[in-house]
Amino acid sequence: MQILSIKAGFGVCLFLCLVASDASASKGNSVQDAADETQWVFTNSAARAYQGIFDLDLAGVHRLLPDPQTPDEVYVVSLAESIELLLEEDGSKFTDYEEHFEARRDRKTKGKSPAEIFLQAEMSVQWAFVYFKFGHEFDAALNLRDAYTIISQARKRYPRYEAFKKTAALLEVVVGSVPEKYNWVLALMGINGSVDAGLALFDDIGHSASPLKQESTFMHALVRCYVLQQTAEASALFDILLKEQPSPIASFLAASVAIKNSDNEKARDLLLTLDSLKTYRIDYASYLLGEVYLCKADYLKSIAAYRKFLNHYKGENNIKDAHYKIGLCYWLAGNANDARENFSVARDVGREVTEADKYAARSLAEDELPQPNLTQARYYTDGGYYNDAARILDNIPPSALKSLRDEVEYHYRKARLAHKTYKLGEAVTSYSKVIDINGNGTWYYAPNACLQIGYIRMYQKLDEEAEEYFEMALSYKKHEYKNSIDTKARSALAQLKRK
Repeated sequence: MQILSIKAGFGVCLFLCLVASDASASKGNSVQDAADETQWVFTNSAARAYQGIFDLDLAGVHRLLPDPQTPDEVYVVSLAESIELLLEEDGSKFTDYEEHFEARRDRKTKGKSPAEIFLQAEMSVQWAFVYFKFGHEFDAALNLRDAYTIISQARKRYPRYEAFKKTAALLEVVVGSVPEKYNWVLALMGINGSVDAGLALFDDIGHSASPLKQESTFMHALVRCYVLQQTAEASALFDILLKEQPSPIASFLAASVAIKNSDNEKARDLLLTLDSLKTYRIDYASYLLGEVYLCKADYLKSIAAYRKFLNHYKGENNIKDAHYKIGLCYWLAGNANDARENFSVARDVGREVTEADKYAARSLAEDELPQPNLTQARYYTDGGYYNDAARILDNIPPSALKSLRDEVEYHYRKARLAHKTYKLGEAVTSYSKVIDINGNGTWYYAPNACLQIGYIRMYQKLDEEAEEYFEMALSYKKHEYKNSIDTKARSALAQLKRK
């Protein structure tokens, strides 16, 4: 998910590897403590408030716990505030909630029970995400490092305290995904991680009776989707959650994963259920619904959804992209005047932090508007409408490809469609064509073609060839999705090294 995205956590980790120092002080006591037999529990009021988070009744959380005192109460309120900031990106709330976090981090307690230690580690993780979302990368890195140090020591002291597995699972995956060339930094800091160990911990929590099971499964699914690129597996995990413990937040996260998995109709149905939600309006769901209708070529509904997002969202990210996509909808519908008007607005609004906004900015800087047939084929493929995509691609005459970029994109779209429909031989042939004819073009098509061939070869257990293509993907210096493609390539290389 783009809001609670694990990509954010992975980015924080990479930043941590590059800038953090002094990672560990005392190593803690390895002797099992008498309190080791206790486990994390929610009191009745905290349990009701915790369920309110899944129901997205965030105001209800504060009504139930106006003055949180115990670790479980503080945990719930801190989580609610973090989710609120991540969903709304409301800068007016950031300062107040940050003060709450700092006070809770410094709270005075008698002794250090496992519950208090777990609370401190989890709050650090929560605020690593928040800080990263709001552009405070250094603070994000420090908090992620603090969480790692706290949880590593705590697991030695209380090896049977199950709640620690939740925090450790995420940190193991994040740190374990760091490419091998950064291992010397991790070793210097006394930090190491293992994706396999992290996934095993997620499985342990998922098969337990822990009250944190549902939240842990959310994180497990998001890790599968955004770190490991296992979208089908992530979607399957959310299917289980939606069947066993349906909730608005599960629907929202499942919709974001469904979009990533090219399951557009499923995403639409899930997002529409949120329209009737009385407790909380997820403005970002309107943006995602705009994406869904764009892929479906339902341009009027797409425009309406993007406008709803723009009218209500308090944040700064995805604003440029939403305006750009409105213009794109008009362009694909054949309304060039309204398209150009909205493209003009898009150039002057928002910022360029997210990759969606960066791509929009780069497209808006081009002299030529997007080739409409290729653009339609792109979104049909992204949405899982493969027959429609094939129909359009099969009917594009060579004369319609008026530039090198159009020619490169044409073969790239053919490759993506073949890949999505499991015609791997055709996909590799078309991806290779993209790489061959790209030349010095600075578009994302060639580096992503390298990445995708790497995935195919990795799937086919041709690891040496896969490694070559992942390294090739990293070699491209300038393109609109460099951060994302480089992160995926490095993560894949790290996975190959673990074999």
